Amino acid sequence: MRLTLLLASAALLPLSACTTTAEPVAEIATPAPAPASASAARPQYGSFGFDVAGMDRSVQPGDSFYRFANGNWDRTTEIPADKSNYGMFTLLDDLSRQRTRVIVEEAARTPGSRIGDLYASFMDEAAIERAGLTPLQPTIARIRAIGDKAGFAREAGQLLRDGVPGPFGGGVVTDDRQPDRMAVRLSQSGLGLPDRDYYLSDDASLTQKRNAYQAYVSQLLTLAGEANADTRAAAILGFERQLAQSHWTRVQNRNDEATYNRRSVAQLAQEAPGFDWRGFVDRLGYAGERELLISQPSAFTGTARAIQQAPLPVLRDYMLVRLLDGYAPFLSRPFVDANFAFRGTVLNGTPQIEERWKRGVDLVTGLVADDVSRIYVDRYFPPEAKRAADELVRNVIASMDRRLASLTWMAPETRARARAKLAAFTPKIGYPDRWLDYSTIRVSRDNLIENIRAATAFEYNRNLAKLGQPVDRSEWGMTPMTVNAYANPVWNEIVFPAAILQPPFFDPHADPAVNYGGIAAVIGHEISHHFDDQGSKYDERGALN
Repeated sequence: MRLTLLLASAALLPLSACTTTAEPVAEIATPAPAPASASAARPQYGSFGFDVAGMDRSVQPGDSFYRFANGNWDRTTEIPADKSNYGMFTLLDDLSRQRTRVIVEEAARTPGSRIGDLYASFMDEAAIERAGLTPLQPTIARIRAIGDKAGFAREAGQLLRDGVPGPFGGGVVTDDRQPDRMAVRLSQSGLGLPDRDYYLSDDASLTQKRNAYQAYVSQLLTLAGEANADTRAAAILGFERQLAQSHWTRVQNRNDEATYNRRSVAQLAQEAPGFDWRGFVDRLGYAGERELLISQPSAFTGTARAIQQAPLPVLRDYMLVRLLDGYAPFLSRPFVDANFAFRGTVLNGTPQIEERWKRGVDLVTGLVADDVSRIYVDRYFPPEAKRAADELVRNVIASMDRRLASLTWMAPETRARARAKLAAFTPKIGYPDRWLDYSTIRVSRDNLIENIRAATAFEYNRNLAKLGQPVDRSEWGMTPMTVNAYANPVWNEIVFPAAILQPPFFDPHADPAVNYGGIAAVIGHEISHHFDDQGSKYDERGALN
């Protein structure tokens, strides 16, 4: 299944690019949020909802519309040192995190609150420094004890359950061709760098990042007390390069038909020998599944071959580094600094790490999102904003239907199917109807790593429990605090969290033209994904057809 998101950074105009994300999360029924206090019936920006001070009227719009619309803003706005880019999306994200900070810090004042204790455990740097690597030592010992390739496959499955990606990734998702059932999907994984090209290209910039990555791997091993770190880091990079050689490109991975492949475990073992598929799948909890969905079959073959050929000590080191890299942001200061120097500065060009409270807020919202979300929407997303957004979305969908009805190039049968698909849309606005219940997660104020493990295990087991159950289309793939939006073709839905439904994109008291030029462009963007080169392959039921 593919979720297509809006990711943008702009001044006054929402500009967008798209990517993909994972299957959305589920919720448990709780009451709807209580109404928030009414805001003043006037727009937040200017006299009609638009900040004209950001414009540069000395520029003719026909010469540069961007400078005409944003020139003064562009000249006077600096990118903060803890960000790689800046615009209205990042401004609203800062606002969302500030609001969330208030929520979690209020909770942290009283021990026993799940979100408060989780946040406090991250903010207690002294306890984290004292603990060092001790919380990870049982897992490190388990990795060191891998005695053969079958043991490596089982450990790769266990670490994936624990939230540490290895050579293969996956989870329980909606079946693209049968959207009324849940299925296990496995995908290529295992690279410490963002993409195969970072390993295979001779581009000078990518070569520099590749060399920096090898140095970072060596640094992680050294910080963990391992000997011969440089030599072992080079071997790990060589192994990952073998994985990259068989990985599919980003263009190939965009093809939803090509990435839909049914395989039994026996077929996998035949097509991709050299890896203990039964041990891996069983450790993941998928032993009862007769068929799996495989995203990149040839990459599975190549990865299994690379594992078969790799010396066992290199495989152990590889998994050790995956563990250290994954947990580095939550360990002692040397690990945090090493991780940011590479992933923040080298890869993303960000000069300065974010303040600790920002990282703590992100951790809490990532692990127990709905605990925060229900408070957030109660305070910051009043019913009047939801009603106005609902109406606007309906209007944009109706406009799209009128456009489809009058397209002269479209055959009558195609037009009928397209309009049927649009009519079956599910718009989701603001926040989910139900919230998750995290009461089984045990959180303490003095053990961050165990808190992360407990929340990760909860989420993994919740996802695993979807197998054999009806598809719950009430789930959301983003929190209400997220400044973004997405289209999910397999559920034929468009989703707009509360945090993006704010000025300057949307203001219920602004002139309608401002809202249609702002958030309606985002809405139209997400609608259009259902009719683009991949979205158009899904019918009105959400089936890849």
